[in-house]
Formats: sequence, structure tokens, C-alpha cells
Amino acid sequence: MAPAPNFHGHHWTYNSVQGSCLLLLLVVSNLHLCQGNSCPSCGPDAFVSLRKSLTDLFIDAAWLSHEFHNLSAIMFSEFKEKYAQGKLYHINATKSCHTNSLHAPEERDKAHQMNNEDLSKWTLVLLYSWNNPLYHLVPKLRNMKNLSEAVVSSAMEIENMSDKLQAFIESQFRKIIVSALKTIHEARSSWSGLPSLTSSDEDRRLSEFYNLFHCLRRDSGKVDTYIKILTCRIREKC
Repeated sequence: MAPAPNFHGHHWTYNSVQGSCLLLLLVVSNLHLCQGNSCPSCGPDAFVSLRKSLTDLFIDAAWLSHEFHNLSAIMFSEFKEKYAQGKLYHINATKSCHTNSLHAPEERDKAHQMNNEDLSKWTLVLLYSWNNPLYHLVPKLRNMKNLSEAVVSSAMEIENMSDKLQAFIESQFRKIIVSALKTIHEARSSWSGLPSLTSSDEDRRLSEFYNLFHCLRRDSGKVDTYIKILTCRIREKC
């Protein structure tokens, strides 16, 4: 697969009335490639190839975001079945998500109303916000009894998927990285659950794990929605 074109320094927006911005992106990319040259390779075939390359990249990202959400849901279900039966962890789970203060759009209709820059920003905001808890999750899971190795492996894979999704969004929307970090800072959003994960109180530890899995399932669903909307716009099949 050909490498992604470099759009650094160019603002990508989406006009729901006039259609996809893909043509503008491709023209800008071709200008970068051909500027100052006669560029015999910049004909119609190159244009089609570039469009296919970008579309393929977003399709791959959409598949990855789907697996990211799917694995998160599976982990939550298995943990709930093994450790949360008869417990009341679910009562405060939604209120305890460390990303609540971000107010990332959850409904698909609202996400569709955002332009591509905002969609990509919120994708990075959520992924960045999970870096710290995911980093601590795997080592703590290994110390748990009666938890299948599949859950630990899934947690490792989820962390890897998150890194890959971040790298992809950053490569396509470099200008929004600072904005994403600023949003997290202004919302004072940070995970503070590490003391609970390392507590000698088993019930406190299990409650924190439950919160993490519950919130990860929710937020990974948002990431999946945002990336799929970006992908359908690139494919012009929304």
C-alpha cells in the first residue's frame, strides 16, 4: 500500500452541502508532488491512485477502530461476568469516567454535524485521555485471580490499537494535535484511579477495574463512530 500523502499545514474541512473535501485534498497533494516540475506522472492515473491510497488508509483505520471497540466490549463483558455478579459497581460507573468532563459528542447525529477537523480532534482527545490508564491496566490485570489470559492479551492489543489509531489521526490531521491537548488541559481531564488499582482493598480494586472497562467500552464506541464517519466521507458513501 502506498504511503499516505502529506497534508501538513493544510486545513481539512467538510461541507455537508457541497460534498466531500477529498478533491481538494488530492489537488493539494498533487501540487506538493508536482510543484516546479513538469511531472509526467501527475496525470489521471496518478490522481486515481492517490485517491485509492487515501481511501484504503481510512478503511483500514475504520476496521481498526471497530476491533478496538469490539475488544473493549468483550473485556468488559468477561470481567462483569467473573467479578461483578451481585455487586453494585454499575451504580457509579458512568459517573466515574475520567473523560466525562470532556463532553465528547456521543450521539451519532451530533457527530455527523461536526466537520472533519472537530471529528479528528475529539478522536485524539479520547485516545490521549486513555494513554495513562491503559499503560497501568495490563500489569494490574496480571495480578488478578481467575482472569483468563485472553483478557490480558486483549488489554495489550487494545493499548497497541490505541497507539496505531493515534499515529494515523496525527499523520492525517497534524494541525489539530495542539488543539486536542489544549482541550484535555482546559477540561482538567485526567485519570486518578491508580491508587484504587493498587489498593489492598479487593472490592475497591474491582470497582476501579469495572469503571475502567465500562468507560473504555463507551469511549471506544465514540472513537469508532468518529473514524467511521470520516471514512464514509472520504469514500463519499455517507
